[in-house]
Amino acid sequence: MNTLKRTAQIFLLACCCLTMLVVARSGHKPAPTVDDAAKVTVSNVKFEPRTLTVKAGTTVTWENKEGSHTVTSDTGAFESETLSAGQSFSHKFDKAGRYPYYCTFHGSKGGHDMAGVIVVTK
Repeated sequence: MNTLKRTAQIFLLACCCLTMLVVARSGHKPAPTVDDAAKVTVSNVKFEPRTLTVKAGTTVTWENKEGSHTVTSDTGAFESETLSAGQSFSHKFDKAGRYPYYCTFHGSKGGHDMAGVIVVTK
């Protein structure tokens, strides 16, 4: 009986390790949730994360790591000045909804190229 129990434990451990390896190699990152910091990194002509979910009343800060970029709402709800490396822009999201945005230099409305979305929940 001890041999069977030990074999089952080893099998479960091997399954867990294999699952972790597959996930790590896939490069998959779980989507940020409301528990994550309300920060978007701007670098390499992209917003990271591309989609961020926050609760209403949260202030989101975009931190530019390199180059010149803007943070411009598709609907005109918010717009930054041109941000140089080391600069940041913040906006408070009070109402639930979906807020797409883009960089005027490297993207366009509708999620093209350098673009992102803030999803605000109640």
